[in-house]
Amino acid sequence: MSLLDLKQKPPNSRLRPWGRAIAGAVGPFVSLILLTMLFAGMTRASGQFLTAFNWQTIAVQTVIVGTAALGMTLVMIAGGIDLSVGSGVALVTVLIGVLVRDAKLPMAVAMAAGVGLGGLCGLINGGLITGLGVVPFIITLGSLKVYRGLAKWLASSTIVYIEDPLAKPWWLDKVMATEPRPSWLLVAPGVWLIVILSIAVFVILRFSVLGRYVYAIGSNESTARLCGVNVPGVKLLVYSFAGLFTGLAGVMQFCVMNGAGDPVTADGLELQVIAAVVIGGGSLSGGEGTILGTLVGCLFMSVLNNGCVHAGIPNAAQDVIIGVIIVVAVTVDRLRNRHSS
Repeated sequence: MSLLDLKQKPPNSRLRPWGRAIAGAVGPFVSLILLTMLFAGMTRASGQFLTAFNWQTIAVQTVIVGTAALGMTLVMIAGGIDLSVGSGVALVTVLIGVLVRDAKLPMAVAMAAGVGLGGLCGLINGGLITGLGVVPFIITLGSLKVYRGLAKWLASSTIVYIEDPLAKPWWLDKVMATEPRPSWLLVAPGVWLIVILSIAVFVILRFSVLGRYVYAIGSNESTARLCGVNVPGVKLLVYSFAGLFTGLAGVMQFCVMNGAGDPVTADGLELQVIAAVVIGGGSLSGGEGTILGTLVGCLFMSVLNNGCVHAGIPNAAQDVIIGVIIVVAVTVDRLRNRHSS
């Protein structure tokens, strides 16, 4: 494989970008349909699961996981992983709350700082991974605890409330609200945000040199390096992008909590994000994954959580179900990789 080959197409890609994306999402989409039919049957007495309002709610519930999953898709395609997503989201919510409450910064400025902090966290992760040569699992497992600890320290181990109503702009509780909202929006503004971000990431992955390098590194890092790809630089950029998406997810979480910074929020979010990417066709071994598949995987997780609530399944049972799904998804991924090799 030459550098020219890497610039022309991702490894193992014989389909056009849209064709490959659609093909990779067929399996997850079928699983989503089956899951929807299952919960529709389990909740047929109430009939609330298939209502338009509930599916608007599911779309809103997908935003936070989906935003973080866009960054995780880039990381996993490049052969990495990020376990610090949930802690990063919590740290961002706390920072926004502190900047608005104590520093008296405008909400929009504080949110921009929160996104920047997310990018910085991703940059630190990428720098440690490439600089120390330690596997991403260990680095991000450590940063998971560090970022969560920083969130608790910054918030003094309590929720940061913004008591001044004037500090909360009128749009704060509208970003992630199912209702009330302008009828022409159809869904909450947060949902439109993830749609726009998904299109942007799709374009980067499928039509840019960076996207081709990301696939190349995930497929075979040694070959990519021999072909002249700046592997450390690409990884650093990928983790920085993932951090920015984590920051955006933190902003969305802050909106959901109506302007409160919680140092213990988003606990376990990273598992849902990783599961969504794997369910959507991403590989823990790298080199595989599509944005369309990731979005279907995120929707799968949201339908699962929402359906369990409507079906009256206890939270403990939900955790067991999600755990089993993660194991099954990873097993399928391993079998798929073994078959392809």
